[in-house]
Amino acid sequence: MAKSVNEVRKDVIGRKVVITAERGARPHDNLLCARPVKALLPEKCFFCPGNEHLTPPEIGRIEKDGKWEIRCFPNKFPAFSSESKKAYGRHEIIVETPEHQKSLSELSEENLFDYLSLIKRRMAAAASDSKLAYTIVFKNEGKEGGASLEHSHTQLVSMDFVPDYVKKLAKKAGKISKMRKKPMKNVFAQNAHFYALCPKAPRYHFETWIAPTADANSLAALSDEQLRALASILKSVLTAFDAATGFGPYNIIFHSAPHAGGEFPFHLEVVSRLSTWAGFELGTEVVMVSELPEMSAKIFKAKLAEINDKNAVS
Repeated sequence: MAKSVNEVRKDVIGRKVVITAERGARPHDNLLCARPVKALLPEKCFFCPGNEHLTPPEIGRIEKDGKWEIRCFPNKFPAFSSESKKAYGRHEIIVETPEHQKSLSELSEENLFDYLSLIKRRMAAAASDSKLAYTIVFKNEGKEGGASLEHSHTQLVSMDFVPDYVKKLAKKAGKISKMRKKPMKNVFAQNAHFYALCPKAPRYHFETWIAPTADANSLAALSDEQLRALASILKSVLTAFDAATGFGPYNIIFHSAPHAGGEFPFHLEVVSRLSTWAGFELGTEVVMVSELPEMSAKIFKAKLAEINDKNAVS
């Protein structure tokens, strides 16, 4: 009987996963997607130019050449709102591009810098409300990633409490910051201010963390120079992900400190939704992953090298 190569691993937060590389060879386990076709016509899309009247009144935008490049407005169907006594907060939509067919990875670094700048502004606006304690920013890409509308967009949700998971992350801030003080495995992209790696105990195929090279507790605290560096590495990560998966579904989660501040491990998680948690995960809170993160990092690095070579030739 062949020796099993499966392995139980624990991540820096304490979550357990089972790396089941042998199960990755199952014939039905195909991670490559076909690029989703956006079927809705732009003239019928709530988020496309010309249909601004179909959304709630705008609360922020960035313009280029007299036209909006990115715009923000309250969610028409909010989970939290200032009118709610039992779920007080904010729930906003940030439309990242006026172009209906574009994905976030296809935006330029300058576009992504503007996108991050608007997120920073909206986070600061939320933090100015003394009733609010925490803001999370996230993006759902694709139906499997939870997106109910196909035009690319991001959500910002502020609430009057700090979730238990966020408190747990805060307690792990020191441990997470130690990651960069020793040789790190599975890093596939980096610059002066950020690095991207596939964590040793991923919960999803191709899971990626983007973390700062120096202590930072929130996106709202980043300088313009740091935002530009984050835009650059986010572009690299999403480009590699889309090239490796065929524009597969994913979530981006911006983990920032509660409004009260304090030590916190600011980072972004980019998690693919190429697999579905099933009975084992729901019954044990231990996740089975059939892709080695070491292999994911190699694939991403190879994809970026391919793309850079093509760009150099053209």
